[in-house]
Amino acid sequence: MGISESGQSAAMAPELDTQQWFNAREPVALAALRGKVVVIEAFQMLCPGCVSHGLPQAMRIHDSFDPADVAVLGLHTVFEHHEAMTPISLAAFLHEYRIRFPVGVDVPDGKGMPKTMAAYRMQGTPTLILIDRLGRLRAQHFGSVSDLQVGAEIMMLMLESPRA
Repeated sequence: MGISESGQSAAMAPELDTQQWFNAREPVALAALRGKVVVIEAFQMLCPGCVSHGLPQAMRIHDSFDPADVAVLGLHTVFEHHEAMTPISLAAFLHEYRIRFPVGVDVPDGKGMPKTMAAYRMQGTPTLILIDRLGRLRAQHFGSVSDLQVGAEIMMLMLESPRA
């Protein structure tokens, strides 16, 4: 789902349901980020597309936009290989790949699909989510999306008024 011309009919983005945060002093709430465009990269550390495309793209976004305007978050959403993708493994992964933006760990539901992944109806990883300044879900991309397209979508959201 790409970005719509107007956010008038866009639904509010579901809050992230996380059990732990890395690279953050306290848990991150989407409500606290209102006024900023929010970019969420949902990933698994054993997902080849996440490692080769999704996370590097999220790092480029993080490095390219002013954090006063754009907040970049990671969401480690594990729906397979649970035994290998523990918080200890994730901490080492984030260190090795030099990921500096906040990363939340999606809460498992005990049936396979983590809670935030289900709330956003994600198809898998990598998934890139864009939330406007008012907290509305404006775009969701499963798989690879070009830097040019994502940059244009972020800029469109940045140019919109921060008020409804």
